[in-house]
This record gives sequence, structure tokens and C-alpha cells, in this order.
Amino acid sequence: MPMAISFVGAGIIWRFMYIARPPQKPQTGLFNAIWVGLGTLEPSSTGHLTVIVVLGGVTAAMLGLSIFGTRRRQPGITIGSAFVALPLLWLLYRFLGPGLGGVETGPLGNPIGKPILFVQEGPFNNVWMMLVLIWIQTGFAMVILSAAIKAVPVDLVEAARVDGATDGQVFFHVTLPTIVPTISVIATALIVLVMKVFDIVRVMTNGNFGTQVIANEMWQRAFTEFNLGLGSALAVVLFLSVVPVMGMNIRRMQRNKV
Repeated sequence: MPMAISFVGAGIIWRFMYIARPPQKPQTGLFNAIWVGLGTLEPSSTGHLTVIVVLGGVTAAMLGLSIFGTRRRQPGITIGSAFVALPLLWLLYRFLGPGLGGVETGPLGNPIGKPILFVQEGPFNNVWMMLVLIWIQTGFAMVILSAAIKAVPVDLVEAARVDGATDGQVFFHVTLPTIVPTISVIATALIVLVMKVFDIVRVMTNGNFGTQVIANEMWQRAFTEFNLGLGSALAVVLFLSVVPVMGMNIRRMQRNKV
């Protein structure tokens, strides 16, 4: 039942957020509706000025928060605020300069919406497929990291607090160094998974639109075109690309045991 609910929820989210209708029709997907709506705004209209004011205000707030985090020596606030401010600055630049929004001029000179085909247009298709993999692996990573954080010795945390450390300092100087081996294990597992990813590409695009990966190429050559030699060669390449990562992981595990 939970899996069935997940599939239904994913379908509903796709329809409401990403689906693209023909350019002549109103867009029902939220992202495409916003994208086309931004393109239809006139440079001197109230909506255009409102978007500029909102983007500028949020960007200034994020930059101010980043400066605040730098002065308070809280790198989490600094990095997080800067991470949010950079794309906002890009959006503000595009909105003030070259233009932003999915609209093109039709044959009669009238503006026609140009929606984004999220699975077919690059680089959007690769980005959204990456997000699919991240979403799938988030639960696995969170469970492992949660167990590692709970295993941090309480004595270390209490000693840091007695010395006057703040919550941010405790996390970055006590908790984080303690769970570095766990983070490296998760990173290794995800690197191996990314190298041999197959099902997401196979189901969503079948390797078309510039999204081909080695595992899907191997499947197509070996089991669709029956070119067993090329398929076997791709399998060997895939195996050799994973071996160095696995070797580093095994070496680190042996070092920790010693």
C-alpha cells in the first residue's frame, strides 16, 4: 500500500508541477505556468516591477544573512545563505537584462508560450534525473547519518558545551569529525551507484535526449542489438571504473580495523 500511494503521489506531482501542454494552450503545470507567465510580463508593467522588487529583497536578505553568519562564525548559515543567494542573483540578472521566461514570437507576431519539456530538453532532463536519484537515496543516507550522530559519545559533546561551544561549533568541531568515516562510506556507496545507474535512465528517457549512461548503453548493445562483444566491453569498462572506488573503501575499512 505505501508503494502504491507513492506511485499515485508521484503521478499527481508530475501532472501538477512539471507537465507541459502545447504552446498554444494554457499551462497547467506549476513550473511551466510560472515560466511562461514571467515571459509574458511587459518591462514596464506592475508585475515586472513587483518580481524585481521581490527578487531583489530576497537576494539582499540572503546576502545579509550570509554576512551575519560570517561575523558570528557560523559557516552553516554563511554557506546556506550564499547557496540560496547565487541562483537568485542569476534570476535577477536575467530578468533585468537578457530576459527570463518561456515566450517566443509567433508567425503573426503574437507572443506564444514556450514551455519546458523537462524530460526532453537539456540540461533540464539531466538535472531532474539527478534529483530523482537524490530523492531515492535520501532515506538511506539519513538513516545511516542519524545512527552515526546518535553514536557520538555524549562526553565529547558535554565537554565542548562546558568549554562554552555553541551548537554550531559543537556540530562542526565535534560531531562532524566523529562521523567522517560514516560520511565517506555513504559517499563511496553513492559514487558506485551513480557509476552503474541504469533503471532511472531506462524508464525515463531510455538514453535519449543526451542522457545516455554506460549501463544503459551496455544493455542496448548486448540485449537489444545482440552485439555481445561491444556489450561485454562496456561491462568491463563499467567494472573497471568502479574498482578504484571500491579499493579505496576496502583500504579505509582495513585501516580503521587496525
